[in-house]
Amino acid sequence: MQKELAKTKETGKYPLKAQIQEIIAVIAAFSTLLLRETEALKKADFKTVDALQADKKLFARQYQAKIEVLAARRDELPGLDLALREKLVRERGRFSVVLNDNMHALDRSQNSVKRLVNNILDAARHAVLEDQQTNYSRSGKAMTYKSASTSLATDQRL
Repeated sequence: MQKELAKTKETGKYPLKAQIQEIIAVIAAFSTLLLRETEALKKADFKTVDALQADKKLFARQYQAKIEVLAARRDELPGLDLALREKLVRERGRFSVVLNDNMHALDRSQNSVKRLVNNILDAARHAVLEDQQTNYSRSGKAMTYKSASTSLATDQRL
């Protein structure tokens, strides 16, 4: 560690080992957050999903920034401790699986909401079409007609 600190003072670079450990910590924390969000999505707990969004954006920015810094030091990676490199690869692999599951859960949730909205709109349309209206003619005779003849516009965009 002393050698790394001496090298850091000479080159002005942050020790690679410390950077890798920070990346692993960010990946682990981000994975945990994504697991929580995925579970909340499966339970349709949208309050929890909403509460996690600020942290999710923060972790995404941190992850991107740390990976960009690491990419600039790519040539130093072969000299890194093998155990630490393997740990980084494992965490990255785990993160990919968690991220993929989260994306599928988000997709399923979005599709469920679309189906729900479409069902509500269909039910509203049918109710309006079946609703009978009563009017009176000039002679005072009652006339009924379906409200479908009236103008109806519904915004169907989500």
